[in-house]
Amino acid sequence: MKIQWIGFSEKSSPIELRQSLGAKGKMITWYSEIDQLEQSINDPSGIVLFLHESETYSVYELSREISLKYPVVSIVLLVSEVDYKKAMYSGAIDIVSLPVVEKEVAKAVSEAERLIEEKLSTHTNPVENKQGSVITVCSTKGGVGKTTVSVNLAVALSKLNKKVVVLDLDLQFGDVAILFDVQPKKTIYEWVKECYEQDGENVQSFITSHSSGVDVLAAPLLPEFAELISGIHVTAVIEQLKKHYDFVIIDTPPSLVETVLVSLEHSDEIFLITSMDLPTLKNGKLAIETLQLLGIKDKIKIILNRDTEMEGMKVDTVEKILATKVDAKIPSDYKTVVQSFNKGTPFVYSHPKIAVSKGIVSLADEMVNGPENNTKKRSVFRMFFRKRGKVNVTS
Repeated sequence: MKIQWIGFSEKSSPIELRQSLGAKGKMITWYSEIDQLEQSINDPSGIVLFLHESETYSVYELSREISLKYPVVSIVLLVSEVDYKKAMYSGAIDIVSLPVVEKEVAKAVSEAERLIEEKLSTHTNPVENKQGSVITVCSTKGGVGKTTVSVNLAVALSKLNKKVVVLDLDLQFGDVAILFDVQPKKTIYEWVKECYEQDGENVQSFITSHSSGVDVLAAPLLPEFAELISGIHVTAVIEQLKKHYDFVIIDTPPSLVETVLVSLEHSDEIFLITSMDLPTLKNGKLAIETLQLLGIKDKIKIILNRDTEMEGMKVDTVEKILATKVDAKIPSDYKTVVQSFNKGTPFVYSHPKIAVSKGIVSLADEMVNGPENNTKKRSVFRMFFRKRGKVNVTS
């Protein structure tokens, strides 16, 4: 197995690191310009990337972005002072202190070789070619119907003969299991605790099934377990679920916490739920602006929930406030929605012919039978280095 050893630094490469690797017969190529670094990362061979700290960017944030976009890359951080909290969420496999200590380099090399072999085996396994679509349902305002849309959309997709799972990322107070009236014995917390450190692949053992055909990976049973689930875990579980389902519907809390941002980054589409009231629309506009800064605005579809013409508030008013078009409208039906909550039965499943159900079904039908979404995915990785200088490559 051939492993490619590369490094990125705005300054000259640490000579001690080059000497330590050279003594082990490993030649490392260093880059100081992003275009050639990104080109080298796109090479399919196994890669170990040493990231040197910088005064102009956060090496932890850069590591996280690279690990999200290129999961086959094993990253080793080179830092003078370690921030262990940031390192936990960076996606790096190891840290080498500056100035370089040969013993730490040897440990990092050994770990990288082991993990690279495992990752390449996972990513090249021909049995694991299935890749479902990931849809994150979100809003920065509570009470707008995110979970209602997530659950009923999943049922509508299932009725179109699609294999669907709902991932509840409202990790503290998720209600997906309640709306399906299921009592999960295992949740995403158990998956992280029992399976993630192994290989993470046995995700279906932690799934709870509903009579509609929809599967659920529930939120932790206790709120305090939420803090044990990080963005790295979310990345891994999404990748596993995509292998087994046509659609992965992700329900989220009303905030842009780390786990939510990771799910948004990994989504094919983002369904931003809004409604016809000014506080929700204000928050919706802020959410759109935030996602634009993150380079993922083009993934957004605006879903207008509880569509009803109130005095002084029409769809064109909503579009004017949000400065974007409404992609789908779901009629208001308070009575039916509350009854479905109390009975634990999604209304698309129990009352398929009413207007609110038809609104959800129409959205699902468009997802399955409509034109393919050719959204241009922008590289958040590249955003770090738009103003970098000329390439400087040494071997």
